[in-house]
Amino acid sequence: MTVQLSTFQCCHLQRWHGRYARIPGDSSVFHLKLLNGRMWPTIFWETEDGTATCYATESASAASLASAVEGAKRTAGGSGGGSFVINEFGQVLVPSSDGGGSRYIVGRLDGALLFQNPFDEDDPIDLSDTSRLRPGDPWKLPYVGFPFNLSKVSKIYFFETDADGGRSIFPEHQDMTLIHSIRQLRRSGAVRFIVNHAGVVLTKCPPSAGWSLEESWQPLFVGRINRNKWFAAEDGNA
Repeated sequence: MTVQLSTFQCCHLQRWHGRYARIPGDSSVFHLKLLNGRMWPTIFWETEDGTATCYATESASAASLASAVEGAKRTAGGSGGGSFVINEFGQVLVPSSDGGGSRYIVGRLDGALLFQNPFDEDDPIDLSDTSRLRPGDPWKLPYVGFPFNLSKVSKIYFFETDADGGRSIFPEHQDMTLIHSIRQLRRSGAVRFIVNHAGVVLTKCPPSAGWSLEESWQPLFVGRINRNKWFAAEDGNA
């Protein structure tokens, strides 16, 4: 069955010089993996029982997205598969597989891209659905998104790495409502949070007792970005 809840608009392949970041590892980004003889959008779901592989459900947008990402990967000298990210504006950004730092924009995704749920085939994964969540509720789906930061003095910023080490980029307006929501969950200190392609904001909280790696912290739902008090969309040109 083909489900169409999203659209993908392909653009002319071009270098991306805008904001780009990812959390190390494979679980916070999208991947293009081989499925039934073709490359297909995939996410990894870290669970207590191990890592589950979740393929996008069949749709025209998933097929178009896969084709565009594969083309960019091959243009950059790769085999066609590998990781890619989708930022909070739906812009699909593809890094080269050679580690050289080149990045490309291949188009824009609008709407919900669904993924197969290996634990319940009748309940596909929709990373945009927050209809039953309140701030502070556990996020029980894959933790996929673009990383941002809240400073010790409660300022939202994006950290961009460069040849000199990096620099902090601040939005024109600070969203005090979002900051308050984050601080309700993380009372003090610096905080890393992610924003997915639907504008959903998530963060992880450490356990109340003892020290543990951040990878094992509890993902929580924070809210959604207010696009009027957020970073401006970029076209990625230098």
